[in-house]
Formats: sequence, structure tokens, C-alpha cells
Amino acid sequence: MKDWKYIVRIVGVLAAGILLLKMTYHLEYSTFMLDSFFFVIIVLFGVSILIWSIMTDLKQFRIDRRIIQLLPVVLGLGFPLFIYLKVLKINSTFDKPTLIRVYYDGDFNGTGIDFKIDRTYIFDNSVIGLSGFSYGTYRIIDNQIILDKSELENVIKTNRLEIKTKRIEYSAGAKTEDYLFQIDKEGKILENVTEFRVVIDNRK
Repeated sequence: MKDWKYIVRIVGVLAAGILLLKMTYHLEYSTFMLDSFFFVIIVLFGVSILIWSIMTDLKQFRIDRRIIQLLPVVLGLGFPLFIYLKVLKINSTFDKPTLIRVYYDGDFNGTGIDFKIDRTYIFDNSVIGLSGFSYGTYRIIDNQIILDKSELENVIKTNRLEIKTKRIEYSAGAKTEDYLFQIDKEGKILENVTEFRVVIDNRK
């Protein structure tokens, strides 16, 4: 029967690795302000188990030459590799060049859409430290943007959007800014729905 400490190391590495993988995959669709804190705690736990395993199992492997003895070490090094590759994939999606970015600031909540140059978009809906992400594709014709979905998170109520100028009154005076409006098939602006301020416009 295996040494119980060997079993503890395998279980510890598996627990830390699976939790970190789950959290990493979770980052593609939502983030929470305390995610980094929990991530660091689990990483420290996993690293301590890995160091313990390297010091113990490698030493035992040199004695009995059984590959199974290296299982905790292999798992402890394999999980970070998968996590790293997943993080690279997530970052590559968010780091794509932006064509148009719009945002709605609702104080306690906020909603943004990042329209990428490759005709994909990232819809970001956040409230009090929690952000949720949705992904899709779009077409753009002049100032109109046509989405692949007709509803997004109960915020977008149509698949047709249009950039129009809007006169905004400030304390220092009025100013004309670009806004993204939700429209129907006839091009009429929908009422009682979210309007987005255009914060980036890289169209030529």
C-alpha cells in the first residue's frame, strides 16, 4: 500500500490543479473582484504541494526507479501548462484590435460592447465587481451594426444598432457626441432601452 503522504500529495495537486483550471475557464465568461485573491491562495497551496512532492518523490524515484512515483510532480507541472495555454487564448481574444467600442455607465452597473476589427464582438455586462462576457459576430454597413443575436443579457433588445450624434448638455455648455442606439428594422430608435456612448471609433 502506498505511503499515505504520497496519496495526500496526489490529492492535493489534483485539487489545486482542477480548481485553478475551473477558475481559468470561468474567466472567459465572467470575472469577480475577489477572483485574484482566491487564485493566489490556491496557487500558493499548489506550489507548496509541488515543492513537497519534488523534494520527496524525486528522491524516492532515484531509489526505486518507479515512474508512478513521479505522478504528483507530473501533475503539478502539467496543470500550469494547461492553465497558461488557456490564459493565452483568453488574452488573445480580448487583445484583438478594436474597431468600435461603446459603453453605458449606470453607476452601480455598466455595459460595454467591444467590436473587433475581425467582425467579432465582446459584450461586457458588469454590476458591483462582477462582470459577465458574451461573444458573437456582427456586420457593419455605414453607421449600422447588425448583430448575430437579437437579445443580449436583457440589455440589447434588437440585432440592429446605429451610431448617431446626440447633443449632450453639460454645465459648461452643450456638446455633440456619438452614441450607439438600438433600432428596429425601419431604423426607428427603440424607446426605454440602453443607449451607449462611443468611446473608441477606429473607422477610417
